[in-house]
Amino acid sequence: MGSATFIIAAAVLLAAVLLVRGSASVRASWYLRMRCRARRAGRRVALTFDDGPDPQRTPAVLDLLARQGVRATFFVVGARAEAHPELVRRMATEGHVVGNHSYTHSWRFPLRSLGRTMEELCRTGEVLHRITGRQPRLFRPPFGVTNPTIARAVRRLGLDPVGWSIRSLDTMGQSPERVAARILRRLHPGAVILLHDRCAGSERLVGLLVEGLRSRGLEPVTLPELFDIEAYEKTR
Repeated sequence: MGSATFIIAAAVLLAAVLLVRGSASVRASWYLRMRCRARRAGRRVALTFDDGPDPQRTPAVLDLLARQGVRATFFVVGARAEAHPELVRRMATEGHVVGNHSYTHSWRFPLRSLGRTMEELCRTGEVLHRITGRQPRLFRPPFGVTNPTIARAVRRLGLDPVGWSIRSLDTMGQSPERVAARILRRLHPGAVILLHDRCAGSERLVGLLVEGLRSRGLEPVTLPELFDIEAYEKTR
């Protein structure tokens, strides 16, 4: 291989690596500027939950949050919300913020056309509006993956995309104690913590986190409180 060919091949490989990283890294904000950390949040942090609602585990998480007087943000999957509207209604009634996490949460979501992507997001918005009476503005892409198509759909629909600054890895089957310790080691004011309300031990994990936050003088709040943004479309 000649030097010129090698340089071209290396450049193509580097470009491919950067494109993959830009798509898969939620904090890269290559295609879509994501809210991942609040810079002027004081001593506040946000607990966020993805992939629910789950009829077996979400109620226990909501019970724990209610006992602790904590409000969080739930990015729900439209199909699951449609199947369990009482849980989404409870989230809203108890002061939690509900956001859009696509309708199917399929691995194919980043591969869909613009039309199909917008259809998923709109369908989820309609489901949540029907359940809560409010149209959500906050959106978190499944798996944290973005690309030009997802970015275009989000902008056209006027959604506000949110990522995270601390990924809990609570879906890896580790104990709540180990997951909590990892999160608390990385904790910082203005943090957005990614959790899931469908995991075994979620209630225990949230309890440990709330205790750890408060012992450090940090206050768990919703994303709109952390970033001073609107959670829902304004009613006319």
